[in-house]
Amino acid sequence: MPEEQLLLPLQARHDVTLADLPTQAFAPVLSAVEQLMSGALTQLHLYGEAGSGRSLLLSALAAEATQRLGQCILLPLRQVVFLPADMLQGLEHCPLVVLDDIEAVAGWPEWEEGLFNLYNRLYEQGGRLVVSAALPPTELPIHLPDLRSRLARASVYALPTPDDGIRHELLLTHAGRRDWQLEPELVRYLIERGPRGLGRFTAMLDKLEQRALREKRGITVPLARAVLG
Repeated sequence: MPEEQLLLPLQARHDVTLADLPTQAFAPVLSAVEQLMSGALTQLHLYGEAGSGRSLLLSALAAEATQRLGQCILLPLRQVVFLPADMLQGLEHCPLVVLDDIEAVAGWPEWEEGLFNLYNRLYEQGGRLVVSAALPPTELPIHLPDLRSRLARASVYALPTPDDGIRHELLLTHAGRRDWQLEPELVRYLIERGPRGLGRFTAMLDKLEQRALREKRGITVPLARAVLG
């Protein structure tokens, strides 16, 4: 099967890999992801507060799955719930289906029923499913009891609350990959003044790199100050 990753453009982060995530804080989650890739696990439920890096993790996971499994489908449910749920038809033929923000379908009968049927088809086909949410499965406001029951069967992992230590490790990982030479003053500035959420923090690093290349400047505090406004 040719490599193919199906997802909406707003979710695409082809430059982010699982290796970019803070390995110490994300160790249990990354271990679970590896078990999913190997087939030891077939269903994961990943949850965390806003800014914990859920969408960032799922994008990296989808990219990894595309390479290792041949195909992955990533659906940002908050963006597609306004579309007909019949887009779920046929997804069971994909080795891995990733559903971001599953609580977005709560109260949408067509989507709740559609996801319940997709779960059953995936189970019959031997497919794998990853679900993300702000809450564990037992606390989701899903109305359909059968769907709640299916989701509760997943292996559940909480993402760590983003703190300065996690963002510091994320910064050093990205800097190492980009061959940045970061002065301690710059590191302190980015940690203290940068966005708290991991997704926005990573986006800030992208903007910093782009501006440095465009203006042919080094990565410095003045440049970071200009990027952060």
